[in-house]
Amino acid sequence: MKYLLRVALLCWSCLAQADELPDMLTQLTVMTEDYPPLNYLENGELTGASAEILHLVYTKLGVPFPDIEVLPWSRAYHLLQTDRPGMLFTMSRTSARENLFQWAGPTHASRTFLVTYGDSGIDRYDPATEHDLPVVAVKSDVTQYAMQELGYPETKIELVDSNTTLFHMLLNKREQLFSVADSPFGVIRKTEDFRDFPFVVLATTRNSQGYFAFSQAVDPAVVRAFQQALDSVRDEQLAILSKYGLNY
Repeated sequence: MKYLLRVALLCWSCLAQADELPDMLTQLTVMTEDYPPLNYLENGELTGASAEILHLVYTKLGVPFPDIEVLPWSRAYHLLQTDRPGMLFTMSRTSARENLFQWAGPTHASRTFLVTYGDSGIDRYDPATEHDLPVVAVKSDVTQYAMQELGYPETKIELVDSNTTLFHMLLNKREQLFSVADSPFGVIRKTEDFRDFPFVVLATTRNSQGYFAFSQAVDPAVVRAFQQALDSVRDEQLAILSKYGLNY
């Protein structure tokens, strides 16, 4: 009898959570950054591979697509660590971040590189063993964590607020070494300013996967439902990644 009672209570709890799930999802503060080709503004509308995948998930969950705040990465990253229920996409899952957030994914595969330019005077540099020169990276971004995981000294990592600032410094050759992620790197190389720029890739510093990151204030049931919905649209997700030239 006690066993049946426990089962009944568990079933009731699951049903109650299912009924509450749409409300919990609509209460999320959903944030991203301008980070093509994953998520970016085009004529005032948010688009990109991650945004399209998010549309699939919300459709599968039967919940209206949310209003999304497009913020500088460092600000969104800070807000996700407050007591507000929130979600930020997409975020590379690293050991330093693992226990800060809850995770649903992966969304895509990515890499980070250490780059310089043709007339920098550097043709070889191993960041795992050589720590002589400063490296520019984006604050709270995988470009920062990639260098930290290699044991690069904190005092030698020069943090900037955005990829826009980083690539502006690279274009003007303000430093010699830059930590870059493949998505913005691939986009910037096609722009007019950088089309003939003499990039030199010195090292691959990290292989990563992107995720939807949820704050610890979010009910774990929401994250589980989100993961299940994402898993169920995997074929469509792969087609979206292929369209944008991305890998899973």
